[in-house]
Amino acid sequence: MLPLSGPRSAVGESIREAAVLPIDQVRDDVALTFEHRSVDTESDPTTAARKATSLVDEGYPMVTGPLDSDIVLQATQQVLIPYKTVCCSPGATTPTLTTLNDGGYVFRTAISDAIQGSLLADTVARKLDYDTAGTLYVNNDYGWQLSQAFSRSFRRDYNGTITDQVPIEDTSNSYVDAIDQATEGDPDALVLAAYPEMGETLFSDMLTRTDADILCTDGLRTGDMHQQVDRSLNGIRGLAPLVDGPGSDAFAELYTNASGNEPGIFESYAYDATAVLLLANAYAGQNDSKAIQNAIRRVTNSGGTEITPDTLLDGLRRAARGQSIEYRGASNETRFDENGDPTDTTFEYWAYDNSVASGIRELDRIKP
Repeated sequence: MLPLSGPRSAVGESIREAAVLPIDQVRDDVALTFEHRSVDTESDPTTAARKATSLVDEGYPMVTGPLDSDIVLQATQQVLIPYKTVCCSPGATTPTLTTLNDGGYVFRTAISDAIQGSLLADTVARKLDYDTAGTLYVNNDYGWQLSQAFSRSFRRDYNGTITDQVPIEDTSNSYVDAIDQATEGDPDALVLAAYPEMGETLFSDMLTRTDADILCTDGLRTGDMHQQVDRSLNGIRGLAPLVDGPGSDAFAELYTNASGNEPGIFESYAYDATAVLLLANAYAGQNDSKAIQNAIRRVTNSGGTEITPDTLLDGLRRAARGQSIEYRGASNETRFDENGDPTDTTFEYWAYDNSVASGIRELDRIKP
């Protein structure tokens, strides 16, 4: 379940390619039959709930996705949880999922924004030594939660002052008014919680209207932003979870060979989500969501034969025989706590830099 049309379709197709890659990788070499279907959430919560219903009606016991926080909350609470269907989101970062009454059916490979928000506050207060900050955030659960997590931590932990928190729409043709509002209080730093498809307009408007130090969240970490914006982005910094799982190199090679493109962070999350679900399904030995739910931690906890993306085929064979395995993923260690949240991650402190091939320069690595 991914956004293949609508505002988020710019990233949806590449993430879908990563989500189906584990199936394409093994389907011809293992004695299992695979049935899967891709559905388009159309970047819309109501549509996503309707598409989730169609998958439930067709008997699918597990879903990779949806992608975005507000859409995940709608689809899970209205459909997937009541019908006891397992899902693993590669992009939902809202802290709300941690406390969701989901019966244990909702997992995610993406890191909660509660962690990113506190690290952003620490970066602004301690690394940059600023006392005041404002936020511009995409007007949905992802943006609001990140803005709130940052603002709470900045005030509480560092006695900082939040000058304003300003919502912006992902379909807007101009952000001038919102930028003027966010910078009216003359903040030292301006935190942007937005999507890559907003970047061209957002940065083009911003770099002509403020001297505030700009700090981006994970959604804007994309090296090709230099080609989209006329003005130099060099020196604009950000934070994002680092793709540093034991299988990151193997996945990157698999994905590049299959798609011709280099993967981003959410492609890694999508691959891991599908890989975990497949391994759990094989271990469960049946297309039953409860059995798959119970098997997810059995195939990711430590102690079994280590499986990474390049040995996924061996992992499926072992899981189908009921053998103990430990999947270690592309994005991170791919283990889940009692809330279905991933554990063990590292964040990258990065900067736009068009002098390097990737367009992104790593400044530091931060362990929460």
